[in-house]
Amino acid sequence: MLVLVFGLVIFFGIHSVRIAAGSFRDEQIATNERRWKGLYSLVSIIGFVLIVWGWSLYRPNAPEIYEPPSWGRHVASVL
Repeated sequence: MLVLVFGLVIFFGIHSVRIAAGSFRDEQIATNERRWKGLYSLVSIIGFVLIVWGWSLYRPNAPEIYEPPSWGRHVASVL
């Protein structure tokens, strides 16, 4: 679960730079736009990979919160 949370923090953290530190982002883009985009993409991908990996680690132990009724599949296909 820790890997999943860490991935979420990284992914949403890098996407929140514009909100939290807009001037820092603008400085980085003004200095070297390609470097900023590369770093942004790399950190986003790392966060996404950690989210997927953390979910795959957590999923086998996750409790079943809701189980849809057996007739639900047939109703959904008709609708």
